[in-house]
Amino acid sequence: MSKNILVIDDADDILALFKELLSDLGLSSVTCISTGGAAIDLLKAQPFDLVILDIELPDINGKKVLDRINVENINVPVVMCSSYNSVDNVQLTWEMGAKGFLSKPIDQVKLQNLLQRIGIL
Repeated sequence: MSKNILVIDDADDILALFKELLSDLGLSSVTCISTGGAAIDLLKAQPFDLVILDIELPDINGKKVLDRINVENINVPVVMCSSYNSVDNVQLTWEMGAKGFLSKPIDQVKLQNLLQRIGIL
């Protein structure tokens, strides 16, 4: 399946896990990046079919990255993820236009179901 996916997380182990899980689902074109600023630059430069975005990043938090995606009119579905799956985080990301929320640790079945729901799989 040819989908171009951008995963933004500051933890190398999480990036590797997403790459593996997405590959297992037949999604092999995965770009991993660890900062929000670099992600915004990359999103302006090339199209992606999906962004998986951690809320806690070292330079710009994920909510601000999502806001910039919206302001810049970058047309890409965004799935937020976090180890802190508070009601506030989940509700705010939905209100900001995210297509879904994943709690860490990432569960492959939940990831697969979410990707099917938003039309990536």
